[in-house]
Amino acid sequence: MFPWLWIFAPQTYWPLSGAVSQDLVTDAFFRGIRPGAGVPAIERQVFEQASYGKQLGWLSDVVIEAIDANALRSAGAREALASLRTLHARVERIKIEHRQDRADAAIALLDRIAADSPEELRRVLQRYLATRELPAASAAGDR
Repeated sequence: MFPWLWIFAPQTYWPLSGAVSQDLVTDAFFRGIRPGAGVPAIERQVFEQASYGKQLGWLSDVVIEAIDANALRSAGAREALASLRTLHARVERIKIEHRQDRADAAIALLDRIAADSPEELRRVLQRYLATRELPAASAAGDR
């Protein structure tokens, strides 16, 4: 091939079509906290204790349980509470679906181990039960 033929094979890069990289580290999130909005080091430590989703979940649980829609004066506040309750129910459904997916994946993996080596499955289960105390079933059932 002749080196001068590269002229006839141009490379065109459209937006986001070339080498695209994305920073998925949470440091990028914490760098976005404006200095006046909080102390990034404190925000990071709080986030390491409980994610924002966990914190919002706790607040939603309290608000939904504590507030009676009939006690709210404005229609906007009642609509906001109804929206919060709807979102809360959706989040709970998503959590249940993910728990079921994890359980199904665990059972499928155990089935594969059992098919390959029943003795290995016995060892895995004995080791698991010996090192962990299984929680008692909750009154509301498996959530």
